[in-house]
Amino acid sequence: MILTIAISPSLFENSFAQQMTLNQQWKKFTDIDMLSCKSGYLLLQKTNGNPACVMPSTYLKLIDRGYGLYDQSIMDKNPKMMTHLMNSMASNEKIMHHWHEMMQKNPNMMVQTMDDWVLQIKDDPNLLKNMLAPMTSDSESREEMIYIMKNHLQMETHLKSHSAWMDSVHQPMMSSGMGQGMHQSECNWCPHYEHESMNSHKMVMADSPKMMDVIHHVWINSEMTKDMHTMMLEDPSHMAIMSNQMMEPMLNAVMDDEDLREQMIDLMLQHKDFMNSIRHENPIQEH
Repeated sequence: MILTIAISPSLFENSFAQQMTLNQQWKKFTDIDMLSCKSGYLLLQKTNGNPACVMPSTYLKLIDRGYGLYDQSIMDKNPKMMTHLMNSMASNEKIMHHWHEMMQKNPNMMVQTMDDWVLQIKDDPNLLKNMLAPMTSDSESREEMIYIMKNHLQMETHLKSHSAWMDSVHQPMMSSGMGQGMHQSECNWCPHYEHESMNSHKMVMADSPKMMDVIHHVWINSEMTKDMHTMMLEDPSHMAIMSNQMMEPMLNAVMDDEDLREQMIDLMLQHKDFMNSIRHENPIQEH
């Protein structure tokens, strides 16, 4: 008995294409949908019509400068490329500045995102560390956190009834071994955050219609937007970019939940520089 297996011509061609250089693929297929790049690279059609395989950060620069064309159909056919592109966008401070402005102008999006984050943080407590690490990394951010905490009624009430917290804030200031404003290595849940990392993907980017078009293509797709927000939550360097612009709604979403308030307090108690900031405003006294 002879068993015949039917193989799709397009599947064969795509598999064969992966063994060829991009120029060889282009000469053979002359259809950009048939082209492929090696893992980690994005397929871009340049303004002269020719294709190129580029790194995600380069892709954004070329789009912004008008040397390439953003094609959503290419990304739709290559989900991994879209994920790489969104990661690069979420690591870019200026792109995220625009994104956060759009969130702040859309209350429904803000509420939905914060609700999603609360559920994710409850499933994975490490995500709360990702959010808080950049906020506690320097003295100015800590002072802003303290102000927000004091103006959150449930958190203020919770803190006053928390014996370990009240005992700690009335203790003498501790030596962290590092200067104010510096990321302190004695925080056992902070080491994976580097304050400088938020600047590692900076690029000179004009507010070009081309770049805004890319942002809006992601924004209007609810699934991609949700994926983008999850990427941001999972990486403290993304959280650093976001917390600079909208720390209050992020903290309020956490502090509105009783269980997460307790987790947040437990983390703060472990952070010497944060507790020293509290103690600085609360000198030793009987309580």
